[in-house]
Amino acid sequence: MMDINLLRRLVGRLSGGFVLAFHDIPPEKMGEFVELLQPARPVPLSALVRRSTQGKRTRGLFAITVDDGVGETVRTLADLCRAKAWPATFYLPTDYIDTGNGMAFQLWRVLKPLLPPKRLQLKSSVVDLTASGAVEELSRNMERAWHLQRLESYLPATMELAEIVARENGITAASMRPAAPISWAEVESLSKNPLLRFESHGVSHAAMSSLREDELEFEMRHSQDVVTEHTGRPCRHLAYPFGSPTSIGDRAPAVARRFYDSATTMLLGPVDSADPWMLPRIPLYPENSLLLARVKILLKCTSMRRITPDWATRGATHGCGIPGQTSRHGRIA
Repeated sequence: MMDINLLRRLVGRLSGGFVLAFHDIPPEKMGEFVELLQPARPVPLSALVRRSTQGKRTRGLFAITVDDGVGETVRTLADLCRAKAWPATFYLPTDYIDTGNGMAFQLWRVLKPLLPPKRLQLKSSVVDLTASGAVEELSRNMERAWHLQRLESYLPATMELAEIVARENGITAASMRPAAPISWAEVESLSKNPLLRFESHGVSHAAMSSLREDELEFEMRHSQDVVTEHTGRPCRHLAYPFGSPTSIGDRAPAVARRFYDSATTMLLGPVDSADPWMLPRIPLYPENSLLLARVKILLKCTSMRRITPDWATRGATHGCGIPGQTSRHGRIA
């Protein structure tokens, strides 16, 4: 096994600047990942994007980003970043913060383990979960829908399944609610710290490839205005929901260019010479080992990236039928 200290030196010496992407992760685990990257150091996302677009060197620099606005995640990671003096950017889907209603992929995580192995009658169809592997097949179909289809094509069925699961398990729908979002009052308070920035993750967390251009403009402009209102700072950066090429589509980057200084994806790579409106990120997850985190960055953000082996970018869990993606909220390893 490659010596982790050697990997540390190689990343510091060879890597271009990069952006880390986190979702639901304990602060202790995120702290291990970030400290492992020394002597590379975290800088504000805006500074990294500015250096990249100006053609300046970004070697040894990286930005920390956190998606989705889950309350406990934002609070604990913000506390960590303040304690360590690490700049961090939190991308917020504004409808989730406004309403407190969980997003479809969050609800699916809750109800999937509770689905009964039987035929379920929905308003529009029958879902047969009696066969071995039927739940996993349904999950793969759901994940494809998140990346390709409009919310109205899968959200009603998800809500129906949640009602059935609650009835079958003798629980209330309220007990299945996903984790609560951060509140706008907390965002306003946290924004007073110059280390912490809040940016846009759209309004609805719908796949932008499924939206008309006027809907794209609304998602980007409205979320930008709402975040700006609550932080007192210009909102200049966007994270595409799901972040895969299929979920972003062809139109969204052109619209994002009109509203934002950057728009991040879940495609792996360095920021040097990258399109600011298709900016790569390196996603790290709680189940990733420290060694895998190092190797992932080394092979995707250095001159060694042309020889990346398949195992270094393979997802940690089963695939969802879209190349390069796995089953947690359509993530890319």
